[in-house]
Amino acid sequence: MKSLLRLYPRSWRKRYGQEMEVLVEAMPGRLGIALDLVMGAAVAYRDVIRGNRVLAAAGAYLHGICVAVLVQAIGFVSLVLAAQQWGLTDLRIGPFVLATVVPSGPFFRLGELSQAMWVAVFRSWLPEGILLAVLLVALALLLAAPRLLRRLG
Repeated sequence: MKSLLRLYPRSWRKRYGQEMEVLVEAMPGRLGIALDLVMGAAVAYRDVIRGNRVLAAAGAYLHGICVAVLVQAIGFVSLVLAAQQWGLTDLRIGPFVLATVVPSGPFFRLGELSQAMWVAVFRSWLPEGILLAVLLVALALLLAAPRLLRRLG
């Protein structure tokens, strides 16, 4: 548990580090306490960043870049899944080719699929579907993080 105190900013550790080490040593090692220490470190960093205009601007810029990259990744995976469903090989918008999809499994019209074929199609979409779900969860967490940090402080 003491190692989690290294997550806190240096200025915070100089001021409160010794007292916090004594408190952490007296507490039992539980998951709830570890999560509380991690959230406390996030709030401490938020306060340090708020106090510095350059860091605040850089943090907002990086947050925006992360959101943009995740939205692009979600869009790309969605396009690949749509292309697999329709049996397309090129994804185009006007004269621009966005991606070329190489078919990797059985492609049939959705109305013509038997139960065995549905299983085969599901298995071929499973990796992309899992990736899409992970990207959507990451985007939701990233968008909720500033609000959560404001509530904690």
